[in-house]
Amino acid sequence: MLFLIEIDHVKSGQPVTNEAGDAFIEQVILPSLARGEQLAAEKKILAGGAVLGRISLRFILEAEALPDVDRIVSSLPIWPLAETRVTPLVAFADRRKSVEAIRERLAAGSKPQ
Repeated sequence: MLFLIEIDHVKSGQPVTNEAGDAFIEQVILPSLARGEQLAAEKKILAGGAVLGRISLRFILEAEALPDVDRIVSSLPIWPLAETRVTPLVAFADRRKSVEAIRERLAAGSKPQ
């Protein structure tokens, strides 16, 4: 199954000192990028990356089951500090089959389900 993963860092609104900024980069950003690279090398992330100009990630994840998605997403160091959206995706070919079946039912006079 394919999933669109959207992860956005939630800013606290507090001014950040140089030391805190450096710690955040070292403890959160760089490890999150490294984990993303690892998941891409393992072919779990099929495409995606960091969002330009933001502390955000967008990627397509392939997983067998929902617990796998949860485990993988929560393994990113940025996850506890972020707002995360997971959207299940339907492959184009599968959606085409579904729409064609609806079209056939409509042509036969049946209501779509």
